[in-house]
Amino acid sequence: MKASEVMKGIKASVFNSGKYVDLEQHKEPAFSAPLSSVPIRECVHVPLYDPCGGKMYPIPHKGDRCARFSPLAHTKTPSNSIGPSWIMSPISAYLEDIVTTDHPMLGRIFCAVLRPDHSVPPLPTVQHSLSSMTTMGVLRTIHQAGIIDEFDGKPLISKILRARENNIREIAAIALDDSPYVSSALKTVSEFGSEVTDGITVVLKALDGGSAKLAIFDCDEVHMHPNSGKFGFVKPVKMSGGFPLISKFRRQYYPKGDFLPIGVQALRAAANALLRGIPQTNSIVTVSGECIKRPCNAVIVNGTPLEDVLRFVGVNKLPNYVIFGDTMNGVTVTDLQTPVPIGTRAITVMHSLRPMQKSSCTRCGKCVTVCPMGLPVYLAMRYHERGDDETAALFGAERCTGCGACSAVCPSGLEASDIMRSLKKKQTLV
Repeated sequence: MKASEVMKGIKASVFNSGKYVDLEQHKEPAFSAPLSSVPIRECVHVPLYDPCGGKMYPIPHKGDRCARFSPLAHTKTPSNSIGPSWIMSPISAYLEDIVTTDHPMLGRIFCAVLRPDHSVPPLPTVQHSLSSMTTMGVLRTIHQAGIIDEFDGKPLISKILRARENNIREIAAIALDDSPYVSSALKTVSEFGSEVTDGITVVLKALDGGSAKLAIFDCDEVHMHPNSGKFGFVKPVKMSGGFPLISKFRRQYYPKGDFLPIGVQALRAAANALLRGIPQTNSIVTVSGECIKRPCNAVIVNGTPLEDVLRFVGVNKLPNYVIFGDTMNGVTVTDLQTPVPIGTRAITVMHSLRPMQKSSCTRCGKCVTVCPMGLPVYLAMRYHERGDDETAALFGAERCTGCGACSAVCPSGLEASDIMRSLKKKQTLV
């Protein structure tokens, strides 16, 4: 099927597990395939945005040539106590243009349009020794590497700084691929387990010490590499069960909630930044779904157009859903030129999804037991159903993380996560 035909009929929407709960696992085809790299056909559209909230200013000008790992943009004022944020070029390239685009995950942003230019050598990297670095030096290196945590989409530096403020010294490396099609975290652990462990060491240095666990989704369908169980001082914990598994892990190992969850790709990126001098410029993404010819986990350069990804894996059936993320908690993409940003865990391409029958909230309270923030979601649903969103928002909407846990366990099939997000948005507009 031609890539130009893929997006016909696809409607923009936000998915959550309350709408489509199906925990039958489909990881094996993508996980067992060799790790691939999506080639760049013509150009990449690198998002120039600061996840810490600052305004980005491009450094090179239109027509300039950029070395791989050289800065593309930065904030003129510090984004946090460490300093300004930076965006690094993922390739050696010619800067063709800087354009604005509406991105389904990032909003309205600037993008640097880069065409590969192999005549430009990559910028020399600076490797560091962890033992010789100060805590502030480690924090600066993590910040300048522009690491986005794929677990929750937040900047790694922001999470570490918040943990330091709250005196948290417990790290949980998260490889809980509990969604049906996603296996990118498991692939990262299987292929790069030692680098994940190195990343844990780096973050512990940034926290001035502590301890760590590695949470791995235990799925009979996936057979990990024999060496993936060797993580040195880090204790691996295998977890099984339904989505969202992070809630079960939290209750079992950190009932007081005082730990720092970090995705394994972000940890690997921290190790690469400090020990190898390489900023985060790509992601390991599970490209899967019933419409994909060759499901796989692929290394995708920051800003690669979705069209290049779909050409690489092939589409064998006209999809109705192309999702950044997965069928449990993802965002539909309707434009083939949409760039794949850092922190993307999966691209799921589906022909159909099985909907649940919906009914009114039964006040069962299951949403409260799985909510990582302990919010009384069912009370918000009660007032929302009465049409009183002003009162509904008072039940913690501003603290909702949008994780989708409440939707996953709702026996009534309510889109609780979507509703809480809308209540939160209304509060910010007031």
